[in-house]
Amino acid sequence: MHALVLFAFAGLALAQYQDENYGPPQPFDFSYTSQDLDGSHSHSQQGDGNGRITGEYAIQLADGRSRTVRYTADENGYRADVITNELGTESKNPADVTIQSSAFTGDQAAYQAASSEFRPVHVRF
Repeated sequence: MHALVLFAFAGLALAQYQDENYGPPQPFDFSYTSQDLDGSHSHSQQGDGNGRITGEYAIQLADGRSRTVRYTADENGYRADVITNELGTESKNPADVTIQSSAFTGDQAAYQAASSEFRPVHVRF
């Protein structure tokens, strides 16, 4: 038994980490769109092979709510531009993100939230 344990430890000691060499980044471009009764969502992204990535994803719900995020990630960090009509949002520019909201605010938002037009759609699984 001791010989087996010693043999196992010797095997671990001899095993070496091998760094994977993936080569330089390559340009890429992908996208998809999905649609069903509850709405749709999509995502597209492009990379230039030099570390700059741009993309966009969007959600459009059956009740009319929508959000689109356009983003860039590069040597200057991640920056996003959010366009939405979701209640509870307002146009602001925190950090490196701009938010462009067409949603109602204040009393108007409370009134809209109470209307059936903006009630969530419940899905049974």
